[in-house]
Amino acid sequence: MMTAGPAHATVLALMHAEAFPHDPWDAASFATLLGQPGVLGLVDERGGFLLLRIVLDEVEVLTVGVTEPRRGVGEALMREGLAQAVARGVRVMHLEVAEDNTPARALYAKLGFARVGLRRAYYPNGGDALALRLDME
Repeated sequence: MMTAGPAHATVLALMHAEAFPHDPWDAASFATLLGQPGVLGLVDERGGFLLLRIVLDEVEVLTVGVTEPRRGVGEALMREGLAQAVARGVRVMHLEVAEDNTPARALYAKLGFARVGLRRAYYPNGGDALALRLDME
């Protein structure tokens, strides 16, 4: 696992396009995000990435994706992201997940996330998102 910075933007964009072909982010978007204060990027060389935005004692998952599903990459990224967030004083994590993304929902439930809302037509394909929260106290 390694920390990603703006120099990793092209690789992250390629991975994002593979993980989310219906809604890829470009390299410029990653470079901009990774250059902002409080944004943390992680890359798992096995095929995955995680971007977090930390503000005070809360963190938001901006995006997380894997190019090699069901190999533990997503869980490893989330656990490392949680550990790094806690080390920075974070107490709450927020994220959105596609309502029909059963594997991701199972992972988040395993990590202790709870549903706090529903965002209708959140995704470009019209899909709904569940808003989840994890209290880390």
